[in-house]
Amino acid sequence: MWSPAAFATYAERYPDTPALPTVVSLGTAFVEAWSGADLDARVVAATRGLHVVFVRGFLGNWMPGNLAAPVRALRALGVHATLARTDSGAPVSANVAALAAQVPAGPLLLCGHSKGGLECLRLADTRPLDVRGVRLSQTPRGPSAVLESLLLRRHQESLARPHRRAAEALQRAGLHAIGATPGGTELTREPLATVIAAVDAAPPRPFPVWQTASWSSRPTAWLDSFHERLGEIRPRCAHDGQFYVEDLVWPGLPHLLLPHLDHAQPAMGGFGFDHVRYWKALISLIAAA
Repeated sequence: MWSPAAFATYAERYPDTPALPTVVSLGTAFVEAWSGADLDARVVAATRGLHVVFVRGFLGNWMPGNLAAPVRALRALGVHATLARTDSGAPVSANVAALAAQVPAGPLLLCGHSKGGLECLRLADTRPLDVRGVRLSQTPRGPSAVLESLLLRRHQESLARPHRRAAEALQRAGLHAIGATPGGTELTREPLATVIAAVDAAPPRPFPVWQTASWSSRPTAWLDSFHERLGEIRPRCAHDGQFYVEDLVWPGLPHLLLPHLDHAQPAMGGFGFDHVRYWKALISLIAAA
């Protein structure tokens, strides 16, 4: 069974990981909520009067059940919860426009997984909404080396084995076929840097923003776990199956740092990880923000 303890053990498995910035840890409060018998009561108390909006990450709408169970669980508690309708292969700006047409004026708690977190931040920063908090989960600040390899054909010096080249060719064709190239390209170095610059240039936010960063040692989702490829590009460096862990740490934000958590698991669960309980525990902490 999955445990939230021992994030720092990544250094034993991935000894060449760069030093991570020092951040404020939410670990103690999260563990208390995660393990508490009164979690549902905490969630109800924390969300009273709020509308909780979940936003899926890149390719999330191609992964059946993505973030659906947390929304159902919150609704069962009487919480106003919505899974936003976005095109998870589209650019951030397009999805922000789509979100702005859907969400109520507030008060809102925005919960974004991966690229969906960037869209939550841009929505909160650019629209006149009553946002009370933003919860980011594995939202990148640095690029996806996997998508750089697939879409821009970078890191090819590490793509030595014929079966890996063939696999990337098929994956590249698949992303083009479903129209996901714009959103994927935006997660590569130069386009993502433009998005991050806009996020960083936003005025001081009157609401808390928290991030979850994690590392993983085994793949859990065929569409979102690229352990082999990341190991080829930068051996012995910690990652969550999609992003290297240092690219998931946002200086200045409080963080939940979790071990053995693959990139897709907060959205999909599985492999001993209860993603419904994860989101409940995160959401229950809003009163402590």
